[in-house]
Amino acid sequence: MAHRNGTTLRDSDDEFEEVTTTRFNLDKSAVRSVQADEVDISKSFVGFARFENGTMRQGSAGVIVGKSIAVDEVRTGILIAPVVRGDVHTWLDMRSAVAIGFGMVMGKALLAGVRALVRRATG
Repeated sequence: MAHRNGTTLRDSDDEFEEVTTTRFNLDKSAVRSVQADEVDISKSFVGFARFENGTMRQGSAGVIVGKSIAVDEVRTGILIAPVVRGDVHTWLDMRSAVAIGFGMVMGKALLAGVRALVRRATG
């Protein structure tokens, strides 16, 4: 069941395509995309969630983008948020992305340095 700005949204399968609103509550449902200022999601699946402040409990999401997120037993593919509190399992978060990017830059610089030394030694 979903609630948007105090209004209850009902669908025969409790699945929603896209929701854009100020406040959004989702319980034991699924939504493909949600954009809101505040969300409260419980025991649900969200494909893409973008919000300012939110809470997600015992759910899954493809991508979560937000400013402040409180989570409890959540699994997500990609998590982008400066403030995250709670138990979340991600495939890629902001820290990992920065570390991967830094590693790629350093690796490329190292390879360029090695190539320059080889050229100098053979030339």
